Amino acid sequence: MDTAIGVNRTLLAGAPDGGIRLGWEDCLPHISVAMFPAKRDDLREITRTVDKISRQCSPMSLTIDAVAKRRTGAGRTVSVFHILRTEIIQLFHKTVMNALKPYWALDVGPESFAGGASGSSIDCLTRFPKLSAYERYSPHITLGYGDLPELIPGVDLPLRFEATKAAICHLGEHCTCRHVLAEFDLGNRTPVPRNWTARTRAGRL
Repeated sequence: MDTAIGVNRTLLAGAPDGGIRLGWEDCLPHISVAMFPAKRDDLREITRTVDKISRQCSPMSLTIDAVAKRRTGAGRTVSVFHILRTEIIQLFHKTVMNALKPYWALDVGPESFAGGASGSSIDCLTRFPKLSAYERYSPHITLGYGDLPELIPGVDLPLRFEATKAAICHLGEHCTCRHVLAEFDLGNRTPVPRNWTARTRAGRL
């Protein structure tokens, strides 16, 4: 997380209005596993479902192997840490997606996001199952807007790390993880629930 936040600050130095400011508290570096709009009343069951899946999944050894670039619909460049899609993270993604399908809400708008959201963020949320899931799933950590070089001073790739936690988060603009609603240690642990106040919110695991 420190590495991702540090690289994000480099991007912001070149584009202060970049819009994504990663941090430890309210805009967390993360690897998306599933993303969908959900109703507040379903959070308890969603948490129970993810808790059960997380208990059955061991910590994952993952590798950042490259800096990758993506173009948004508005033509902006987003830089990300590309993560090798191992069998375990692909299985975790598929299992979560399948288990949470019954809880996907149909109504979603700017009010579903923490602090509101643009049309492009809403579109990113609603199109995730079609464009970014299952065989198209590509695990990554979004670093921010801007064109990073493939070689970043102080960052030696490949970078190996262990993912030991999962979380359910409330999304904000640019589909960032603004607030942790529940968190889990991968393995046999108990989730820590957080506040869930809006009637319908955009959520990401």
